[in-house]
Amino acid sequence: MRRLIRSALALVTVLALAACSASQTGGTPAASAQAPTPGASAAGGGAACTVAAAGTTATVSVQIKDFKFGPQPVNAKVGDTVGWTNGDSAPHTATMDDGSCSTEAIAQGATGLLTFTKAGTYTYHCKIHPTQMKDFTVVVSG
Repeated sequence: MRRLIRSALALVTVLALAACSASQTGGTPAASAQAPTPGASAAGGGAACTVAAAGTTATVSVQIKDFKFGPQPVNAKVGDTVGWTNGDSAPHTATMDDGSCSTEAIAQGATGLLTFTKAGTYTYHCKIHPTQMKDFTVVVSG
């Protein structure tokens, strides 16, 4: 019985977190925050980034071209908003390996935005193409 209650509570928590999202203006797909995963490389643990507020513009730009993110690594500061602009015809995401956050699918010509809230080094990938687009990093300084 306890196992059933714990499983139901975990499911409700996951569904509640998945339902949290914010939209962005200017035709840019929304990014969605996800629950942090233990072992995040941020100082102090917890979420490394958040969905950028509506109307936010990128302070650091990343281009997606030929199934690669560039520059590599991405250098940012705490509080910077990183914008991933898709130059490929296929959709992509920028998804932190630690599970702290991810953009929604970024269509060709669109930009996904995440604001980094903690210093650390974060490895990220495209969750649509995880075997092709992996092992990229964002280095966030304090």
